[in-house]
Amino acid sequence: MKRSAALFPIALALGAITLAPWASTQAQDSREEGPIEIEKCQTISQPGSYKLVKNLTFTSSSGTCLTITANFVTIDLAGFTISGPGNPNPFSGNTTTAVAAGNDTAGIAVRNGSISGFIVGVDLGGDGSIVEGLRVIGVDGPRNFGIIATGIVKGNTVVGIIGLPGGGIGISAVGIITGNFVTGNRFGGIEVGQGSTVIGNTSTDNFDPGIGIEVSCPSNVTDNTAVNNGRSLNLLLNGNGCNNTNNVAP
Repeated sequence: MKRSAALFPIALALGAITLAPWASTQAQDSREEGPIEIEKCQTISQPGSYKLVKNLTFTSSSGTCLTITANFVTIDLAGFTISGPGNPNPFSGNTTTAVAAGNDTAGIAVRNGSISGFIVGVDLGGDGSIVEGLRVIGVDGPRNFGIIATGIVKGNTVVGIIGLPGGGIGISAVGIITGNFVTGNRFGGIEVGQGSTVIGNTSTDNFDPGIGIEVSCPSNVTDNTAVNNGRSLNLLLNGNGCNNTNNVAP
């Protein structure tokens, strides 16, 4: 009995040594489970993290490349580009969109990549969105937008959202709009809804009428630069109650 009792701790130790690599492997496998890979245009119907692993090309004359129907979806373009068909007939009324989520979604994030050749770049209809680090280049169309979102719109570059007369807006958003650069858009560079924080954006050389930054008050509008926009409409504040501080908008 004494011999068995002495061997028991040794057996436990050997068992722990045997199990340790297995447990380590399981933990490593769990850590290595990464975002779901996107290789083609599709509908995303489950919450989670997704990333592009190649450039995507959308060839249809209408519709959406990535349609999001679930809440709490994050899409990392990972430096890749979503390319649209352009718009050979801007009077057709057809709309193409690179990434879209409906009004019944929430918590959508799209970041880190390029979008070109679409009537609308990113259109996130729900609340709590994040659009960050995108480069959006537009085409002619009936009513073009680079980025539409409610939430945080940060560090994006939007160029050449042309539209027919009366259309073409670089960024249309409500929430925190910061660190964006927009230029060469037709109707306006940045259009912001009431109750927003608009800090550190630059909007230049937008045309016809080419409003640089248009904000519905009350909102906080600070440290923005809006110059060389059409008809000298560099900074337009609609209503009362905006904090208009340290903006360069002659």
